[in-house]
Amino acid sequence: MTGFYLRTESIQYSDILDLSVINSSDISILNSLKSQEPCLLEGSRGTGKSFLLRLAELEIEADESQKSIAVFVSFNISSLINTNDPLQFYHWMLAKTLKALLNKLRKKGYIVSKHSANLLSNDEFEDEGNVELDLRKIITQFESSYKGKNEVNSASLPDIEDVKDAIEIICEENSLEKIFFFFDEAAHVFRPEQQRQFFSLFKDLRSPYVVCNAAIYPGVTYFGDSFEVTHDCTYRKLERSIKDSDYLQYFKDIVFKQADEKTKKEIETNRALFNTLAFASGGNPRILLKTIQDIDRFNTSNVDKLIKTFYRGQIWSEHTELGEKYKGHKELIDWGRDFLENIVIPRIENYNQSRKDKGAEESSIYFWVHKDCPAVVKESLRLLTYTGIIRKIDSSMRATRKELGARYEVKYGCVIALERSPHAESADFFNNLSIKKFPEFGKSLKEYDKIKQLEINDQDDSQYKESLRHMLEKPIDVLGLLTDWQKRKLKSAGINTLEELHSNTEESLIENIYQVGPARARIMKNASNAELLEYLSG
Repeated sequence: MTGFYLRTESIQYSDILDLSVINSSDISILNSLKSQEPCLLEGSRGTGKSFLLRLAELEIEADESQKSIAVFVSFNISSLINTNDPLQFYHWMLAKTLKALLNKLRKKGYIVSKHSANLLSNDEFEDEGNVELDLRKIITQFESSYKGKNEVNSASLPDIEDVKDAIEIICEENSLEKIFFFFDEAAHVFRPEQQRQFFSLFKDLRSPYVVCNAAIYPGVTYFGDSFEVTHDCTYRKLERSIKDSDYLQYFKDIVFKQADEKTKKEIETNRALFNTLAFASGGNPRILLKTIQDIDRFNTSNVDKLIKTFYRGQIWSEHTELGEKYKGHKELIDWGRDFLENIVIPRIENYNQSRKDKGAEESSIYFWVHKDCPAVVKESLRLLTYTGIIRKIDSSMRATRKELGARYEVKYGCVIALERSPHAESADFFNNLSIKKFPEFGKSLKEYDKIKQLEINDQDDSQYKESLRHMLEKPIDVLGLLTDWQKRKLKSAGINTLEELHSNTEESLIENIYQVGPARARIMKNASNAELLEYLSG
């Protein structure tokens, strides 16, 4: 099958528009990202948040009716920051943001006056080149701090009010209306203090000349005390319901944007098989592309085998691996998997079978949990929404006896994969889905007893730092999306661990790997970096 781009980071900037597929929901989100109000875009891993941020960036700069620039800033390397500075993440983000801004201004040919440059540095530089060099030095020190060098001199960073003054001057001198910042991978999901500092910066930057937008994950985002979602931003969710009328065509278009002619022909010939895979993905483009990529030949046997392998095993293993990476959350993560696999999904299966036995044409992939269940249960479910195994549909749904609770959707593939012949069952199962039918789980189930006394310490960063050290020692074989060829070439150059991979530059790859020139080295470095940083982030 075709090799697909599974991450936006792997796609060249110039190819974003050619690969884009947008529906009415996406257009609405893009309009929010391009509006005058700050926007937070929430979505699980692989749903396309980064792609939409990039699209919004391109559309803003292509719009001749308003003279604005868009600055894309990725914080995906935040996992490596480890200094004694209590505001380390805030200072690193500020340096990254200003460096990205200066870089974009230079590329677009805009002027940065001596006064503006002076405001952007406490070292009182009057040249943006020196300011950018100073920022690069600070960023490099922060991003190398995981090695144990904890002292970073951030005294040269400007005050946030000076930053806003400088941006105002830059806009006025260059006849710019707005500067849009798009923050990707806003903060590490397992480091709540990073997230709180991010939202402080997000709010601090707001001015008549600045609009901030950011991509965040569901259920695992900590806003802090100073940020109120209702008042401080527009909040949008990136969710694609399998019941949407344009769902199948939308996902077919996404696949066809990248597929070769052979793959397109096989899909056209086997549309029902494609539909089963599309529904199984639960609205996640990355999962659909990955599962299609892993099929050698489009036939019922291969599709059934893949659905069982991926949705019974691999997707659960990836969730469990979070607990292996982040030891402080292991008990919570393991309990969540056990609860879904051993309690919730069997109850859904029994519910579906009982309705079938009664002749009712109804099926369900939904469940309901009481609003007063233990906090740790809610936390465990939130982590399952982060990995995308479940999706929270609503928070205040009345169920039996008019009790209030949250309704969730289990990924379609995780339910249909339990059938003996998933594809044969899928069409009727999907057509009979009813969001109004679901098993209920009350506030005091005995299954909660295993973790209801568990304490979650969000303030303790030491466990995270130990987890990071442990992960960096792992072999590059854990990076599932690197090809076998790439791994062999890296190992032949003595690059065997994640830390060794991260420490090598494009230049060292060119120098040390036989038959790898500049273009291929850059592709390898970008691909390995994207995979490495996603592995570290969960």
